Amino acid sequence: MSDCSRFESMLESYLASDLDPRAVSELLAHTAGCEGCRRLLAIHRDLAEAGAAAPEPDEADLELRQERVLAEIRRRRARRPLRVAALAAGIILPFAVGLILGRALPGRGDGGASSRLMDALQAEAASNRGLTDVEDSPFTYSNVSYRRLADDRVALDFDVTTHLTTVESTRSSLVREVLAQSLLNPSSVGERLKAMSFAASGLEPKVERAVLFALRRDESVAVRLAALTVLVGRLDDEEVRSALMAVLRDDPSVQVRLAALESLASHRVDHRQVRDAIRERPGSGNEALMVRLAEIERQP
Repeated sequence: MSDCSRFESMLESYLASDLDPRAVSELLAHTAGCEGCRRLLAIHRDLAEAGAAAPEPDEADLELRQERVLAEIRRRRARRPLRVAALAAGIILPFAVGLILGRALPGRGDGGASSRLMDALQAEAASNRGLTDVEDSPFTYSNVSYRRLADDRVALDFDVTTHLTTVESTRSSLVREVLAQSLLNPSSVGERLKAMSFAASGLEPKVERAVLFALRRDESVAVRLAALTVLVGRLDDEEVRSALMAVLRDDPSVQVRLAALESLASHRVDHRQVRDAIRERPGSGNEALMVRLAEIERQP
């Protein structure tokens, strides 16, 4: 079985003429005696021949196919948003953007397919009102970076199966959508911190929920502390207060728990609730938290 796995990984290289002669001899000797690998090699050959024989679509055909796929995404999303979003993200969208476009889309200004894809992203971003909508979106953003520009604009670089670059107003629905997605999906710590700094300038509901998600789930202490800073002005919101109480009780970092304590205390949250949250889960750092709470209580 282990030999088959090794030879299966060589099939595509063999058909692309990228194997050295010794490896070719080993592969052919194996397939001569292994029916399963021989059939798999035949399938790979058939696929390669079919791909080589397929006519190259012209620009009009590419654009027509993309329009059809994006229309199908919208139609199915309207009917069954939860199940179809996963289908679109996993099957339809890679086909639409990866296979149909088959090249990088440099953003606005090109016209044609790239312009329509950007229009579809803008429309989707404007229609997504809450974090659940973002999670169910057929578009998933990755490799996100931000750069502030003059005139209240931001330069976005991100991938949606293929790479896109655009410049938008900081109030753009697309900027808010990418912000929320970049806090939900994997990216570098530096980019997540940048996303937090942009989020602070306009905390609409779905971005606020993405920040709350990062506060509870992000593996980086720096990102969780940044989330606390963003949320400190929203402690009149019961959901935000509850999230900070949960951080005070459960976060593995004493530094983050102390920051949550300072935020809660500064907004006159009942100290008995704060004390109960600290005591609920005995562990390292509780003593430091209780000392700091006592100091806050002694302040006029």
